[in-house]
Amino acid sequence: MVPDSLRTALIVVTLGSLLVLSSVATGAGAIASQPTTVEQPTQATQSPATDAADSPPADGEVVETFTDRMSSLDTVVMTYEMNMTFDSDRTSSVENRLWIDVENDRVRTETNSERMETITVRNDSETVTYDVENNQVSRFDRTGETGLQTSIDRLVTENEFTYEGQETIDGEETYRLAVTPTETDTMADSVDTTLWLDTDTYFPTKLTRNASDENYEYEMIMDIQNVSLNEPIADDRFTIDIPADAETLDNSLPDRTTYDSLSELRANATQSVPSPAVPEGYHFAEGSIIENTDFSMVSLQYVTDGDDVFHVTKRQSSATDDNYDEIDRYEAVEIGNHTGYYAEFEYEGTATSVLNVNCDSTKYSVSGDLSKEESIEVAESVTCE
Repeated sequence: MVPDSLRTALIVVTLGSLLVLSSVATGAGAIASQPTTVEQPTQATQSPATDAADSPPADGEVVETFTDRMSSLDTVVMTYEMNMTFDSDRTSSVENRLWIDVENDRVRTETNSERMETITVRNDSETVTYDVENNQVSRFDRTGETGLQTSIDRLVTENEFTYEGQETIDGEETYRLAVTPTETDTMADSVDTTLWLDTDTYFPTKLTRNASDENYEYEMIMDIQNVSLNEPIADDRFTIDIPADAETLDNSLPDRTTYDSLSELRANATQSVPSPAVPEGYHFAEGSIIENTDFSMVSLQYVTDGDDVFHVTKRQSSATDDNYDEIDRYEAVEIGNHTGYYAEFEYEGTATSVLNVNCDSTKYSVSGDLSKEESIEVAESVTCE
């Protein structure tokens, strides 16, 4: 028998992962005392949220049932489609099919979008992902993990749910909940998240999230359908038929060595180490060399006595072509004969600047507590290779 805390955590982690692209720490789940199947409409048309005419449930009653009943789920099968809009003119859509076997700690996800088709299976020993289009497989060892990373306690303590009444979506009654993270996990100035539950099973049917600040607007609509709860799932569902000629990717973590001495770091580096012009008041604190088979990076950290900090990194990799031109948040700036891309991020009242410069086979980054002018001066002092 799986402990309730682990059972709930698996559902929370899996459903919470649906929101990764929207950066919301939220999860959901529900149960029926007997195996239940729920079909939800593909497209949802809404009516204004209203209280039920006959004995409407109390605010706390819906929220309590929604959170308490998660611990009783044994299996979940569902399809969810996420449609995302960025700055009103760029759209992205992804469809996922999901199987969860709580009792045996197994999850299968099939993802389809314009850019990828992948199959991922996770069990108690490893996570395997097969990239169908590129015929590549990745394996990640889970041996020795002590349970799941997230529990029901984290779901409850990091989110508040407020019942807003019943709402009809394509003829089906739902409970509408406002979702409010209790810990800020986004840099957006404004975030509005709403969750709808099936009134019979208390399982989510839809979730929307709107986020914005002065630099961007983001909208995500997630529709959940074809839901089966507590139905048996065949064992072969948690295996992947991988072709014999599939390429196995190297997913080992890179080696990292940290040095307190700049001269010692230079002596051990396999690539040239930048010598940036350091703004007044800053001094070298530590440096790192991070390497694996096809990746090499040198990182330098500079600090002031007042705890200000900035980093200079130099990365050599087979993949250095980031499309910053397509990201409105970044501003193109001249760095010698190259183009750099500058942005500022604010999080919980703290501003961080980032300046990236792509050379032929090398990428440089300057980030931290520097102004735009200081960041450009540091970047210009670094020789582009």
